[in-house]
Amino acid sequence: MSTSFGNNIKKKFLAGLTIIIPVLVIIFVIVWLLDEINILFNPFSLIIKHYFHVYIPDIGLIPFIIIIFIVGFLVANVIGKNIIGFFEKGILKIPLVNLLYQSTKQWIDIFSSDKASFKKFVLVRYQDNKFLYGFLTSETNIGTKENKNSYCVVYIPMNHLYIGFSMIAKKEDVIETDISIKNGIQIILSAGISFPNYIEL
Repeated sequence: MSTSFGNNIKKKFLAGLTIIIPVLVIIFVIVWLLDEINILFNPFSLIIKHYFHVYIPDIGLIPFIIIIFIVGFLVANVIGKNIIGFFEKGILKIPLVNLLYQSTKQWIDIFSSDKASFKKFVLVRYQDNKFLYGFLTSETNIGTKENKNSYCVVYIPMNHLYIGFSMIAKKEDVIETDISIKNGIQIILSAGISFPNYIEL
């Protein structure tokens, strides 16, 4: 009976960890990011202190939020898009910086509703009775002009969501599911733990 009681306590403790640890990680990342933003805009806080003799530690977030709205406003009109495009061209000419910028922007675009980088959550059949799960990103044709075969490009995550590989598979080997992109991302982040008991094809 003591063994059963101990196993019950262990299960409840592990169940609690599965909730607490992700929450703590999210809180840690948010607090760290806010601290870094405040440090970046610390001169603004010092200017307020110098002229108004008031020091507000988190006031650095205000200019950051204002900048976000200004950039969003610029992107929404033609002149702003040209300005942003000119800025991006300059960034893309800088070695290493262009790689970091492009990689970060592509991953942000994945979660942007108007980009739709991930079209569907799919299963890719291999070795007859085995499957890989991933996200359909595009479709293509491979072959000659007279004889072309339809293929799908599928992103297969390996380590959470940000590390993986792209697979080109025959269209008949790619099985579309009724799982939404949002739920598909949850499946990836949970290492398959949240995979549904039944998939309707």
